[in-house]
Amino acid sequence: LRGALRPEARVVVVGAGFVGCEVAATALRLGCRVSIVEPAGAPMSRVLGAQLARAVQRHHERTGIRFHTGRCVAGILGREHVSAVDLDDGTTLGADVVIEAVGSLPNTEWLAGNPGLDLGDGVLCDNLLRAAGADRVVAVGDVARFPNPLFDDLPRRVEHWSIPADTAKRAAATLTAQLAGREPDPTPFTPIPSFWSDQLDLRFQSFGSPALADEVRLHEGDPDHLLGGVLATYHRRSEHVGTVAINLPPARQRELREAFTALTPAA
Repeated sequence: LRGALRPEARVVVVGAGFVGCEVAATALRLGCRVSIVEPAGAPMSRVLGAQLARAVQRHHERTGIRFHTGRCVAGILGREHVSAVDLDDGTTLGADVVIEAVGSLPNTEWLAGNPGLDLGDGVLCDNLLRAAGADRVVAVGDVARFPNPLFDDLPRRVEHWSIPADTAKRAAATLTAQLAGREPDPTPFTPIPSFWSDQLDLRFQSFGSPALADEVRLHEGDPDHLLGGVLATYHRRSEHVGTVAINLPPARQRELREAFTALTPAA
């Protein structure tokens, strides 16, 4: 990909999530002409919410990234090399590089055929990371679907960078206790999902699970001036479930993580 992102290359990124926007930003800085195709609407809206997502789109458009929202790819043209991308509204985008950033699926095929395992979306586990329906089997990382009492009792997979290490520590403690003939530590496992994203002159920092929210509250800053810093909190049935900061200084970000920990029910 590095070699393909040469100056003036026409790059079409399919998907406007965080990875898609990061790749688009890097390609733009390398001198490429960049378009993003996103069927669902404004970029990163599932996490950011509609208001901030539209603000981010406007900011990125001012830098030169072109968005085609509400559109799907109908076809990719070219023989030995891609030459264009057709969209479902009849638009044709010239393209030298096409990058898919449309999410991922858990790799559970190798576990098929093991009776008792629930592989509906990753590996279903309890809060101790024990795989449902199997004795002395644990799952960790992106593939583990487990309940987090910080939010509710619904098992979910979490693909953020910190989860593999957090779940591995918990799973190791569970296995160690089992091998020693002891009951595992009953303390609830409540990792705080977190991530950051650097896109051109914007730095995003998130704590919790903003995608669970039914309400977004803007506390600091102006969405039309993201460079000056924005802080939003995310709430579900009035309970705080996530925080997103854009362009706030590192010391402020540390304060926000500590504040989120203090506000969550299991803290």
